Amino acid sequence: NNNNNNNNNNPIPLEFSTLDDLLKDTNASKACTVVFISVPHDLHVPIAKLALQAGKDVIMEKPLARTMEECRSIYETSTQSKGLLLISEQSPYWQEIAKAKELVACGEIGTLVSASSYYYESMRDNVTSGVEEDGGLGWRCSVERCGGGIVIDGGLHWIRPLREICGGDVESVIGAVRKNVEVGLKLEGETLAHALLKIKTKKNSNNHPYLKQPPDSGPLIATFSANMMHTAPMAHDICPYFRFTGTKGELVVYGTGLNPNGGGGLKLYNTQHPTGLDFFPSDRQGGFFLGFQGVWEAMVDIVKRRDVEAAKNTVREAAKDVAVALALYKSSDSCVWEICEVLS
Repeated sequence: NNNNNNNNNNPIPLEFSTLDDLLKDTNASKACTVVFISVPHDLHVPIAKLALQAGKDVIMEKPLARTMEECRSIYETSTQSKGLLLISEQSPYWQEIAKAKELVACGEIGTLVSASSYYYESMRDNVTSGVEEDGGLGWRCSVERCGGGIVIDGGLHWIRPLREICGGDVESVIGAVRKNVEVGLKLEGETLAHALLKIKTKKNSNNHPYLKQPPDSGPLIATFSANMMHTAPMAHDICPYFRFTGTKGELVVYGTGLNPNGGGGLKLYNTQHPTGLDFFPSDRQGGFFLGFQGVWEAMVDIVKRRDVEAAKNTVREAAKDVAVALALYKSSDSCVWEICEVLS
């Protein structure tokens, strides 16, 4: 903001063609303390590194980057900067997901034995895109710009909850993707994906007994699927986004969270509630999108408190999401289990 040009105490925003132009303007650069990055994925590295090298705090939308090499490059720059780097991922603040995580951890459904997620979307229902031409996906149609197809983009919002609610990191992935299934979208990357995710239970699983798997049962295996259509209607009313099944019951996250007229929801099925117990009002609207309010409140809080460790954690978790997507792409070519890379 240009504080020297006030009209009724309202600052007049300054506009710059590039971040570099802003940083070269001494007054503007001094006034700018936080850089928010919401750009095509191929621009994450150069813009984030430029801002961090200038000592600015950076809040960047997921994904962290297109490759693990790029992820490491941004992270390394952030460790040498006076500014904080935060990656904005809304799914931990998605109300249904936050509640499901709480219920699983406290044993409401007993020992967790299976988990599944299904990211599906038709552009006919998308409130931010649309059905015209490429479905309103623009630069996302390019693998070079996006880093892949729907898995490394919207799919990450479904991968993070699987990882977090299952209480561990994804060790390896086996799966397959399909391209050119929905030609109307004009995506170079995949529009369809199916995968098995092998969960590596954290060492402190004794603190979360309902996540610890029975002896000789093997690791927890979660399933992830993604499917995007151009104009075809999809069964939001009966097909859930997530299912978490335990020895005493099941949790289901409704599939209406991306529908403009839907609010999503969460149901618990157990012996006390065999037909399901709703945790959110049926007339609520917003669903998935309500998580963005929560993540922004969290980002602002971390910056205000100068919480370096919390900021680093957002980067580490974002890198794990990217690693899962990349392992899935690699597995689709190799047809074997692929190990998820680590940030460092």
